Amino acid sequence: MKRLGGIETFEQLMDLLPDVAFYVKDSQSRFVMSNRRHNEICHAASELQVIGKTDYDFFPRDRADLYVARDRQIMRTGIPTINVVAPAPEEEGSNRLIIGSKFPLKDRQGTIIGVAGVYRSVDETRAAPQSYGPFSKAMQHIHEHYQEALNTHDIATMVGLSHRQFNRRFHRFFNTSLCQYLMRVRINAACRLLTETDHSVTGIAGEVGFYDQSHFSRTFTRLMGLSPLKYRKRHIPGA
Repeated sequence: MKRLGGIETFEQLMDLLPDVAFYVKDSQSRFVMSNRRHNEICHAASELQVIGKTDYDFFPRDRADLYVARDRQIMRTGIPTINVVAPAPEEEGSNRLIIGSKFPLKDRQGTIIGVAGVYRSVDETRAAPQSYGPFSKAMQHIHEHYQEALNTHDIATMVGLSHRQFNRRFHRFFNTSLCQYLMRVRINAACRLLTETDHSVTGIAGEVGFYDQSHFSRTFTRLMGLSPLKYRKRHIPGA
């Protein structure tokens, strides 16, 4: 902990942002810091219940594998990952998306000794569109009109970029393509409709922007790990 210097102050600042999860891991991917929001996501009453443990102690194995693999990549290359959109670190079938960044931590000699990360849910980020930097206007449009047939060229023009520039910069900023991001937003909306309404799967497919139910079902199953009907039954007993 001493080698991490004044990062404790940064952790205290992160506690003032209730929607932002912050953590620090050592070279073995063990948590050495965890702010209030990250503790909540780990279902821990305090930081003491998180320190010394790993992602495997809190999250499904497939997601823990992914998080630890990214830790190792960052510690090996020294290159941070910025604004990566991914499923939330919860059980299979969770409909939340997160956007997060990870950075390598170095000691005074420049040796990488761990990683620090921050993330928050996409829904929470929507409440603060400036978080999307140069894509703020485009992202607001996507979240408000995801059920429509969105055109990349029109969205690129909205932020003053060519089609090619937009695709390249969007991928660099979010570590995913516009198409993949849009699919996740649509599936996220479908999850809410499956649990909050009695609309049919076919109807929901159309409501969130799919014009082919089979395409919707395949995409939903690929991203959520189970079919729309199984998702509804899991979250609504007796459905």
